[in-house]
Amino acid sequence: MGAIKIGDNLMGRQKLTIDGTFITEYMPSAPDVYVKIYLAGMFLALSDPDNDIESLATRLFTDVKTVSEAFVYWQEQGLVHIDADGKNIEYLAVVGRNRQIRKFSKEKYRNFNDQLHALFPRRNILPGEYNEYYNVMETYNIEIEAMLTIIGYCKRLKGEDITYPYIVTVARNFAAEGYITFDRVNEKIGELDLYGDELRAVVKAVGKRVIDHDDKRMYLKWTKSFGFETATVIQVAKQIKKGGMARLDAKLTKYYELHLLTISEINNYEKSRDEMYELAKNINRKIGVFYEQLDYIIETYTANWLSMGFDAATLENVADYCFKHGLRTLEAMNDTLKKFYKKGCVTVESISEFVSEAAKSDDEIKEVFESAGVIRPVSTRDRDYYRTWTYSWKMPKDVILYAANMSQKADSPIPYLNSVLAAWHEKGIDTVEKAKQADVSAPQKPSAEHKIITNFSADEINAAFAKLNEEL
Repeated sequence: MGAIKIGDNLMGRQKLTIDGTFITEYMPSAPDVYVKIYLAGMFLALSDPDNDIESLATRLFTDVKTVSEAFVYWQEQGLVHIDADGKNIEYLAVVGRNRQIRKFSKEKYRNFNDQLHALFPRRNILPGEYNEYYNVMETYNIEIEAMLTIIGYCKRLKGEDITYPYIVTVARNFAAEGYITFDRVNEKIGELDLYGDELRAVVKAVGKRVIDHDDKRMYLKWTKSFGFETATVIQVAKQIKKGGMARLDAKLTKYYELHLLTISEINNYEKSRDEMYELAKNINRKIGVFYEQLDYIIETYTANWLSMGFDAATLENVADYCFKHGLRTLEAMNDTLKKFYKKGCVTVESISEFVSEAAKSDDEIKEVFESAGVIRPVSTRDRDYYRTWTYSWKMPKDVILYAANMSQKADSPIPYLNSVLAAWHEKGIDTVEKAKQADVSAPQKPSAEHKIITNFSADEINAAFAKLNEEL
């Protein structure tokens, strides 16, 4: 299904406005869940252009089938329009009904009317109620005897005061599943009644007192279509804090899609989810960000980091590093973790070793600087130079220090040091003895303004993060 949108005559509204005609003429006779879907769908159309019935179903803890049925109902009422492909839903302006009751053959429904009065002898049945029954029978080709059986079934569930919109909704549900004949309806009702005691335990677990048709329909779906054991359904129901049967249905549907069918599989999944929620909150706190809804954060970042091999302790340590280094977003932390992963560092120990090595490398560079008479923080370019000297050119440390000492009197010691080491590398000079014998021009005495003096010292974490950007 595509997007839910507002009709042109409703555009421009900044707030959700409900027409009084909807309240007085449409809402009283509509199923409660259909009203919720109508209102929530209108709000979603106004607030989120990238919406669909799946997102609406998720928000209301219900299923896509129920949402689709609700919009078909509202289209029958003239309040929405579903396009020919069934992909887009458009809200229309609410117009007062004032409609003529559709005329049906009195003779055709005479027996139906008599038996309906027998079912509700103390009820004053108005023409509108008759019309709804006739309409649903004509629309879905439900046999009269089948419809009377459905009405009797609903009365047994809800009592004498049952409203006709509930009966019509149940009839639609039966018809949608192909139960439109007397025999098929009796067969379905018999199946629904088989699980009374088991279903009562489920309903009680979610804090509901009365069983209705939707409860039975969902229970059959969970146990017959999905394959959950009753004990599993009850255990999950006991974990539902709010949302009732609709929330339970959403939970079990999700578990089914994840192929989690036993209570142990479900508990393990929920335990890991709880741990990921706690981890996500800790990481956010350490970095200095806050998100009220963590589901997206877990799916986008936390779960992926764990699948890469990082454990909770490592992730929290890296979050500390990121905060101290000024990388205070989850995306920045994600980039950092990818760099650690590329270097094979996924544990606290391996990352600590990496940081130590980076700090050690910086210490060696500072020693060269001191020999060259340079006093300033180590930069990324300096680390590139040192890597070239030691890794690419294979220059021993004592040769580098000797060249650095020679560079003290140069106007720019580090560029001079680079040129000396490059010349020695080209000539194959790799010992101090060979360097002393080489012909190197005397550097010029540096002017005072070229000497940089500062009290800033290199930070171990800065060194580690700078080293992460190096090529393997």
